[in-house]
Amino acid sequence: MLYLLPENDTLQHICLEMRDYKDKTKEELLEIIRELEEQLASRSLPTDPCPDEEPERFREKYGKEILEAIPDMLTVFDRNLDYIELLSSPDTNHVEGLSGKDKSHPNLKDIVPESEYRKIRANMEKVVRTGFPSIGEHSLQFEGEMHHYENLVCPLGDKYLLCMCRDVTSRENAQRELAAARVKAEESDRLKSAFLANMSHEIRTPLNAIVGFSRLVIDPGHDGDKDDYCNIIEQNSELLLCLFNDILDLSAMEAGSLGFVKEKVNVYAACLEEYERHRMKVNKGVKMALDDVDKNLYVIGDRMRIMQVLMNLLSNAAKFTPSGEIHFGYQLRGNVVQFYVKDTGIGIPANRVAKIFERFGKINNFAQGTGLGLTVSRMLVERMGGRIWVRSGEGIGTTFYFTLPMT
Repeated sequence: MLYLLPENDTLQHICLEMRDYKDKTKEELLEIIRELEEQLASRSLPTDPCPDEEPERFREKYGKEILEAIPDMLTVFDRNLDYIELLSSPDTNHVEGLSGKDKSHPNLKDIVPESEYRKIRANMEKVVRTGFPSIGEHSLQFEGEMHHYENLVCPLGDKYLLCMCRDVTSRENAQRELAAARVKAEESDRLKSAFLANMSHEIRTPLNAIVGFSRLVIDPGHDGDKDDYCNIIEQNSELLLCLFNDILDLSAMEAGSLGFVKEKVNVYAACLEEYERHRMKVNKGVKMALDDVDKNLYVIGDRMRIMQVLMNLLSNAAKFTPSGEIHFGYQLRGNVVQFYVKDTGIGIPANRVAKIFERFGKINNFAQGTGLGLTVSRMLVERMGGRIWVRSGEGIGTTFYFTLPMT
């Protein structure tokens, strides 16, 4: 048998006699094996790995490329927090005013805002104190936008700190959107419950009046009171119709399916029509007046929706003005027409003014109405390119304003 063993790039030969081992004893066979082992031991086999597999040589050859391929910003600071070097690609640098070739070794406090310096410094001091890596967060203005970063600080020997910063802006934004969606879902659930509670009461009240007084009208024993009963039926029928209209309009606007007809609308004609409709519906002793206005002003909008807004504001004024006056009209303000509905009624409490245009934002929880009329009015005005607001004082009165564009 011939064995070839490499030595100094040459082949060494070990020749072993081919023998018949069938008649050998156990002791003789063990002796032969020992001799073979001694021969092999006298010849050293190569133990060094292939040069291409040497870890040190691999790091030397590819270390720079590996660092530049990392998307995080890798910086080295000494333990006084002086900047030493940018290890990663210059493209990862998100600190405005800092250069990867900067040899001046600026301190951390000179290259980041004070608020963020305190956060990063606290994280670095923790690493110096404990000797273990620590993760912190900071935010920096970069290229005109606020970015959020996660920084992992690790000890680098006993003199330096390695700071690895990763941009987590997209993650932060996603978390904010998720939190906002959760709040919106909770608010929607709350509004749904409030809606059902309001509707069950508000729909039942006018229906009970309509059904009850309809029976009295039919009863021949109440002939003298039929006119009064018919008026009550008519008022509650209108209330019920307004209620359903508000619900349907609100649902349609939220679904984006409410249609608007953009047309040139004579403001005076619309106001006069609403005046005729409401002047007899005010409380006894209350005067409603359409002020002296320009009869030739026009706005661009949906005539029916403009009248709906006026109707809601005038109905509110009539409901909450037990005595005094209600004035309404409009004025030209630049390229918009500003409408107003002013009353001398009970006014709105200061703690309710800010929420008056929210759904179910009622002044008096015991007064008839869903609290949707002003919400619908706000959405209608905004959809037509205007805005609506209120000025009020409790016990003094309330003035609602809204604008519509002329073109």
